[in-house]
Amino acid sequence: MKQRDVLILLLFAAILTASTASAQVTDFSISTSGPHHVVQGRYFTFYAVGKVLAGTDEGFPVPTVSNLPPGATVQFPNMERYCCQTSLYQLTSDNSVRIVTSSSTPVGTYTVQVKYTTKGGVTRSVPYTVYVDPVPVPPTPLTVTSTPPLAAYDQWKANAVTYGLKHCTSTETSQYGFFGVDYYDGARVYYQIADLTGDTSWNACADMVYSWYSGYVNANNGNLPGYYVFPHGLAMRYLRFNDTAARQTLASMRANGSYTDWPNPSYIIDWSVSREISYGIETNLVDQSVGGVPNPHLQELVEALFGDFDQWFLSKSSSIVQPFMVALAGEAMIAYWDQTHDPRVLPMLQLAADQMWAQSWSVPCQCFLYYNDPADPTNTSPAADLNGLVAPIYGWVFKQTGLTIYRDRGDQIFNGTLASWLDGGKQFSQTYRWSGNYVAWRNGPGTTTISCDLNSDSSVNVIDVQLATNQVLGVSTCGSADLNGDGQCTIVDVQRIINTSLGAACHLGP
Repeated sequence: MKQRDVLILLLFAAILTASTASAQVTDFSISTSGPHHVVQGRYFTFYAVGKVLAGTDEGFPVPTVSNLPPGATVQFPNMERYCCQTSLYQLTSDNSVRIVTSSSTPVGTYTVQVKYTTKGGVTRSVPYTVYVDPVPVPPTPLTVTSTPPLAAYDQWKANAVTYGLKHCTSTETSQYGFFGVDYYDGARVYYQIADLTGDTSWNACADMVYSWYSGYVNANNGNLPGYYVFPHGLAMRYLRFNDTAARQTLASMRANGSYTDWPNPSYIIDWSVSREISYGIETNLVDQSVGGVPNPHLQELVEALFGDFDQWFLSKSSSIVQPFMVALAGEAMIAYWDQTHDPRVLPMLQLAADQMWAQSWSVPCQCFLYYNDPADPTNTSPAADLNGLVAPIYGWVFKQTGLTIYRDRGDQIFNGTLASWLDGGKQFSQTYRWSGNYVAWRNGPGTTTISCDLNSDSSVNVIDVQLATNQVLGVSTCGSADLNGDGQCTIVDVQRIINTSLGAACHLGP
């Protein structure tokens, strides 16, 4: 053999040896993040992802989880949906791990082991703590015998008219982005002002927002950014005027939205997308309330949102807790509770109300703080503009418990809305998006009955029922409106009154 050939063979052998050595020294670690708490009979999902420490990112590692709580099982949702059933695409792939408990899984603290085994036989694992909590028992609400005046109510109502007129222009009602009155669902806001004042001329303002927003939704076939999904105004337009085009626009948004149809578990675990998850939940529920078919994947969004509350208030693994994000999540949770009466909702929102007050309520500004930098929880600004979003959580918790501390704190929050900068269209809409719910809920349990027949003309029309629905979203005894015969009148029952044109008077309230 010629010397040149020998050298070539030696060089080839060296390359092969180096390559083999490189494959043999592959090493990695696994990091995890996400919620840690799960109620018996429910599930939660967290992240696991490999980090290559040496060698290459080997393909098709096999994940497993051991030391599960008794009666619990594990799923790998993304792998099962999109990949290979038994392995990941790469070590560094985002991997969603779901722990599913049974109703008999014992309450307690468990340390499970998340393990990856590479194609080359390298195995690494990491512990993950799981807390299995008992199913909450709904409390018996305390009786409330009196309701003090709400100091800011008259000015709040007057500001709705003054600034509502200011923003009711063709320019501002068709302004895409984060500044116009369309943001936070301007159509919904204006329809609610029409109900609040009894003046149907406000419908013209709502219709201007609706016209632009529905055109935007339809132009994108319903596939909108997750932060720009506003279903309520579309549904209200349909309910008031039997506008089937509005109904179809809502259906398109529900079917094609990035967070409304088939959510990717790897995209919805982290608390930073709680707003998108909240809007996705509400879009599904609003669509159902006007006859839409239930989405089988809705519960994934709901469980992810419970996971966000866990990261904020139980595990406390989030770097900050933005009160307005919690408020939007609370609105979605209350809408979900209206439909399901899931016993987990009340204790979670009560915990949120307690901790937000302790962490973020500022006495000098009578407002919650806004966190300017997720990496620096000390970098805050007073944000009275957000009070109107947060107050209803306190009203709803009070409505369910009768504990006056939540009404007293809620009154302070609501009164602080008078410091909101309502010259901004966005700020106006966020203040009036659902702050009217606080006004209704602060009456507490056992104090008021609201009739659907608001005009006392022995008939129930669309506006009557819609206003009653806006005001009272809790469990109610309401005679013929109890379409399910279960002694309860939920928002779904009330919407069915509209859909089926029932002419029976119903009374909402305990």
